[in-house]
Amino acid sequence: MANTSAIKRGWHYDVANTKLSVYVDGTEACYYKTTGFNIGKSGSEVTYTEGTPLFNLYATCANTSSTNAQPFVVYSIMTGAGGYGGRSLFHSYTNAALTTNFMALKSYAEFGSSGAVTGLAAGFCAEMKTPNASLGGGNFYPLELEYVAGGTSTASAANAGRVGWMYMNNTGDADGDFDDNGVLFDAEGLTAGSGHLYDTSASAATGDATLKIKVNGTIKYILLSDDNGA
Repeated sequence: MANTSAIKRGWHYDVANTKLSVYVDGTEACYYKTTGFNIGKSGSEVTYTEGTPLFNLYATCANTSSTNAQPFVVYSIMTGAGGYGGRSLFHSYTNAALTTNFMALKSYAEFGSSGAVTGLAAGFCAEMKTPNASLGGGNFYPLELEYVAGGTSTASAANAGRVGWMYMNNTGDADGDFDDNGVLFDAEGLTAGSGHLYDTSASAATGDATLKIKVNGTIKYILLSDDNGA
């Protein structure tokens, strides 16, 4: 329903700009053009309050098959040679002194008391499928972690101002079973061999095996031991 009064409410179609908008008491809450769908815009953002998200999706699924249940799907198909990007972007910005938590994206998997899984459970999954061809150039990694320093930012060796590529925290482990039985990471699908990523031919004097890594373009090896040295 179009409303051309001074205070617009409901649907409004702008013929000159080929734009379909939704107005709430004079404020353009969202709009659609052939170039995309928008909620707010740069310089005229929609205001929200803590505990009241702008967008909610509550869904339930009674799937009992092996078909993947996915309540939200985004497909981005790149068709131009020499293109760049193709990703979905979550950009959080602040110019205020915040407290203990600030993130651009959070994923959370939760089990109820009767919840279980027979295979793998994860809070976040990153996968990549390479072309069915020789990889003639570039670098292929399912996960990229990038720390971008501001022009005058200064890192500290102390807890206040410490920087790094990854932060890991064990919480809620009152009985200490994660400390007793947890592992730092689980690498599967590797075939041990001389010169392989996982090499068990290392010298007993230096270690029982190695993992191959690259540091500043040079191959290095992390030494592994079959025991904890006790």
